[in-house]
Formats: sequence, C-alpha cells, structure tokens
Amino acid sequence: MKSKSRKTAANTRFAYKINVPLIVYLCCVLVFPVCWGIYISFTNKTIGGDASFIGLRNYERLLKDPEYIRSIVNTLKFTVISILAKTLLGTAMAMALNVDFKGRNICRALLMIPWTLPNIVVVYNWRWIFDANSGIANHLLKSLGLIDKNLVWFGSAGLAMLTIIIANVWRGTPFFGISILAKLQTISDSYYEAAQIDGANALQRFLYVTLPEIKDVIILSAMMSTIWTINEFETVWLLTGGGPNGSTEVMNVYSYKTAMRSMQLGRGIAVSVLALPVFILLISLLTRRMLPEEEGMQKKRRLGRGRK
Repeated sequence: MKSKSRKTAANTRFAYKINVPLIVYLCCVLVFPVCWGIYISFTNKTIGGDASFIGLRNYERLLKDPEYIRSIVNTLKFTVISILAKTLLGTAMAMALNVDFKGRNICRALLMIPWTLPNIVVVYNWRWIFDANSGIANHLLKSLGLIDKNLVWFGSAGLAMLTIIIANVWRGTPFFGISILAKLQTISDSYYEAAQIDGANALQRFLYVTLPEIKDVIILSAMMSTIWTINEFETVWLLTGGGPNGSTEVMNVYSYKTAMRSMQLGRGIAVSVLALPVFILLISLLTRRMLPEEEGMQKKRRLGRGRK
C-alpha cells in the first residue's frame, strides 16, 4: 500500500511539474488580464488618463443606459436566430453529405470553405453582395421579380440585422455540418434496418433513430457556437458598424464604442465584465455535457481491459 501511495504521489508531482509552463502561460494571458479588467471596471479610467476607484458607478450607469439595454436585446436576437439557423442548416448539410453519391468528398471539401476563409475576406464579400447599387443580392431579387427597386440593405434596421445574421450563419454552418456528420457516420446501419423492418418511414427513422444519436453533438456544437456568436465583433463592425441608429449594435460593438470612441475605458470594460456570468454558465454547461461522455468512454475501456 505504501509503495502504491508513493507511486501516486510521485505521479502527481510529475504531472504538476510538466504542467507548470501551461499554468504560468494561462496566468499571464488569462487570469491576470481578467483580474485587471475587473479592477478597471470599478474605476473611471480613461485612455491616457489616471484611474480612480468609483465602486459600482460604471455598472449603475450601464444598467440605466437605454443604448446598453438595446445592445443586449440586439445580441440576444442576433445570437438566437443565428444559432437556430446554423443548427437546422448544419443538420441538413450533415444528412445530405452522409448519403453516398458521386463527388461526395469534393462537396464536403467545398462546404468547408466558409469555415476556413479569413473572416475579413468573408465580410468584404458580403458587403459587395449587399451593396445597394452594385450588389448581386438586389440584382438577383430584381431578376426574379421579387423587388422593383434596389433595397438599401445597410440603411434599414430589419435588413441590416438580416445581413449580419446571414453572414454569421454562412460562416458558422459548416462547423455544425461537419460535427454532426462525424457522429452520423458512427451510427450502425442495423438500427435503420431494424426500424425499417418495423415499418418506420424516413421521418420516423430520423426522429427515433438519428436524432437521439446526434442530439448530444448538436447541443455541444450549439453551446460552443453560442459563445463564439455572442463574442462576434468583426463581422458586425465591418458590415454595419452597429447601425443604422444602433439597430445592429451588439454588446461588443457597444463596448468598443464606449471604450475607444468615448475614451471611457472603465465603463467599456464593465460591459464585458457584466457578460462574464453568461460565458461561465455556458462553459459550465459545456463541460457538464462533455464529462459524462468522457466518463462513459473510460468505463468502456476498463470493461474492455477486464474482459481481456
């Protein structure tokens, strides 16, 4: 027993020694900046100016600011619609690519292009597509007889929100598609054969065989994509700049404008600090979903070794 405890203690010390560089790195790039940001959010720090502690005044002003409240509503609208669209389109993409047809591997490679392209290239392409005068979107809609005159995509509140959602969905759907496809390929054909023998049609096979198998992957993908979508800044800023009249101003854009344009660094950082509980909750849920799967895999490995 003593030799076993000594071996365990030695392994623990070795694990800590190996992970020291990682722990130091995380403290430098994650822990320290977060702590510094939380401290600055309690001050009246301005860019180029001194910082004085003012307590919760930044948070009080934010919660009373209609523009900040609007940015939260815009963020929720943008995130919820984008995640729902990416989930549905990603599932459809995975189901289509799971069917055996000629040129399937080429289609898989092509459908990964939105995910692999630099975001700034994607954004400027969408700016051209939705340009009011020379954009292809207006040209196609007029060719189909759906509109009589050019739409000013970035000048209307509803259309501007639609453009950033379309750009985000186009870029993020392949992540869902490839993740779900990887899970689909692990489902045994015997499940579908048994369901077909029982008289299940295509919809029933999807609802009672496919969906339960891919449910966990969909949830994990949606959680990860939610974190990324809430953090979206570049697409919104380069497409609409938060306009018109703040109709697409999400939290990150509001934070940037407050900190960089209004020079109120403390209040701008307070916006991010207020969002921290949301990210912590999402990461906690994501971890809880992943841990049972890992524990299940370890249990299977132990059972396999026991049989041997």
